[in-house]
Amino acid sequence: MLGMVKTAPSFTVGSYNVLCTTYALKWKELQGMDANGNSNWSLRWPVMRDILRRAQLDVICLQEVEKTDVERIVADLGPEYTSHYFKHPEEGRPPDGLLIAVKTSCTCASPSWSQCDFKGKVIFGGVNFQLAKSGARVRVVNGHMRGGNQKQLDAFAAFGAEGDAQIEVITADFNEDFEERSEGAVFCPFKGQYVTLRRSPDLPQVSRPGNKQAQTPGQGLKIDYIWVRERSQDYEAQLSFDDASRRAILESHKNCEATGQWPSDHGCEALNIRVLPRRSWWQFWK
Repeated sequence: MLGMVKTAPSFTVGSYNVLCTTYALKWKELQGMDANGNSNWSLRWPVMRDILRRAQLDVICLQEVEKTDVERIVADLGPEYTSHYFKHPEEGRPPDGLLIAVKTSCTCASPSWSQCDFKGKVIFGGVNFQLAKSGARVRVVNGHMRGGNQKQLDAFAAFGAEGDAQIEVITADFNEDFEERSEGAVFCPFKGQYVTLRRSPDLPQVSRPGNKQAQTPGQGLKIDYIWVRERSQDYEAQLSFDDASRRAILESHKNCEATGQWPSDHGCEALNIRVLPRRSWWQFWK
């Protein structure tokens, strides 16, 4: 059964749309430009880098990673991470792609990477690894969704379901709010037993700064999510906002000194996943 706990053993996952320079300038994003309309990436990235460094997340999933910034981002995350860049097709998104970084201490062996091209427009990125702490096989997939496109969501879920992982994690900038606030629940866009965590009242209830929310009110309040599914009877996954994930959320959802704005037009989404082996009935009886 999926639930909420506060203790280890566990691993943390973070998802962060870092707002690439090309789109910041194209769409005149307040968080991505200086007072003269020039890119402020050189000021913003160190802030986001430090947020991620302080959180020390085990798996980092980034969206809108400009292809010219990949080398520096990978270097700045540090040697404790193994990273892979997934470039979107040139026809769909020429300047950017996705990045997944996995902390080497989190895995038993080198992770394996996979990707899926959706209609020549966007790429989905994935990583498979075995957890060092429990031996569980984990699959994490990363995407940047269009919003309101069920066919794309179905393809993303099918990509996530590939392989023999025992725990599956799906994260993305979904550009779509799945929360039913009147019912106090989050609607899952995928078929199957996926769960996520609603943010507690002391955490930000939105994904983006106020100016961005005002520009696209139809997308809703929270559009970045991490979904988790148990794919076998061998392990139980328990979700929580631990100190690391809470810190990443709080620090990324506020103005920074470097620019006076949020460091991106999205905050970081993060949570902790505790993976516990299930005991067979005869073990309880014994």
